[in-house]
Amino acid sequence: MKRAVTILTSLTIFILTACTKKADLDKVPDSTLLPLTTLEDAQAILDNMDVMRQTPALSEISSDNLYTFYSTLFSDAEWNAYVWQKDLYGLKASNDWASPYKQVYYANSILTTLPTLTINDKKKADFLKGSALFIRGYAFHNVALEFANLYDSSTAKTLPGIPLRYSPDPLLEKSVRGTVEQTYQQIIKDITEAAPLLPRVPDPRRKNRPSMPAAFALLARVYQSMNQFVKAKLYADSSLMLYSTLLDYKSLDSNSTKPFTLTNGEVLYLSNLDSNARMVMPGFCYIDSNLYQSYDDADLRKTLFFSIGNIGLPVGRYSYSSDYTRFSGLAVDEVYLIRAECKARLQDLSGAMQDMDTLLTRRWKTGFYTPPALTTSDEVLQFVLSERRKELVFRGLRWMDIRRLNKLGANISLQRSVNGQTYVLPPGDPRFVLPIPPDVIQMSGMEQNPR
Repeated sequence: MKRAVTILTSLTIFILTACTKKADLDKVPDSTLLPLTTLEDAQAILDNMDVMRQTPALSEISSDNLYTFYSTLFSDAEWNAYVWQKDLYGLKASNDWASPYKQVYYANSILTTLPTLTINDKKKADFLKGSALFIRGYAFHNVALEFANLYDSSTAKTLPGIPLRYSPDPLLEKSVRGTVEQTYQQIIKDITEAAPLLPRVPDPRRKNRPSMPAAFALLARVYQSMNQFVKAKLYADSSLMLYSTLLDYKSLDSNSTKPFTLTNGEVLYLSNLDSNARMVMPGFCYIDSNLYQSYDDADLRKTLFFSIGNIGLPVGRYSYSSDYTRFSGLAVDEVYLIRAECKARLQDLSGAMQDMDTLLTRRWKTGFYTPPALTTSDEVLQFVLSERRKELVFRGLRWMDIRRLNKLGANISLQRSVNGQTYVLPPGDPRFVLPIPPDVIQMSGMEQNPR
């Protein structure tokens, strides 16, 4: 018997607001329920950008790309994440947890309902299934990067991961944490199953809809976060074979307030850091001075990414996707950097430098970029990692990088000085895993992360 699954309800502990009628999906949610009965209904759900674009921001706030002086401008969670407090939220909910699980709920609604519908367009139905699987895998990975330990084969089967929900009906599943092993197996399974159901090139007008090269790019990111470089390189290769467009920054107007466009040619999949997180927005934070000074004056990223603020310090400009929110999605430049790092680690030094030359000749003023004379694998690797940080600044990836690199012995320690007080986050500190919001713990009884 066919059972229509509602677009959204307020039952699940992860969903803190309910959605509205399909025609009003971009407005303030209400409690109206609408049966999902057609493929068009499903596409409308997946195109709800207010929900689908949001990714966690507290990890970027916790990283070493930015600094600020003004605690009163930000939410308690933002400021507490900035200075690495053990308690981030008080008793409040967190968008970093709720937003991805809302995406999971949407995706599960699609995956549960599609088999019950009369399908007149199999290609469209396959695309919707692939999109829902991609979105669920993407959401699970974003949660795992903040609220669970990174994958390590020696501990993955014993350390807690995240809740893996497969049903839109909260009464069918108790919210419990799987292991890190189970978490990453599911993430990889979702994205791998999604890839062949998706188009072979991104839709240039709808970068919010996933594609096969975006799925391969996401798998490359996932395996990179696991420090599994052979597989990360494999999927970076696969993504670039299908789509390898890079912007030439020399063609952009550095005098424009928004030199990038929302659907610029490099973007594979569009998402942004939590739009309510003020600290990562233009004008509310300053750029780490050492990071800013690492850009050569002939490096066009220095003027396209940053400007000098009203107190003479460098601040971030509008996003790589031309929005006031920070781009956190998937793009071709990241894929080149993933592949270059993998090649360097796998001793293909000329291949790594070739990828870097392909990228950086499009980032510098004409005639100014000269490949550095590097001879050892460590020199090439450090060059790639340095350029990775400069290229992907404010995209929500630095926290992941610090954590995964510390697992490989990088020994990166973070330090801030605020109003005469020094805060330190040493390598291996349990605060590198953010606490699950207390309201979730209270309602579910699941295990909290040690702090």
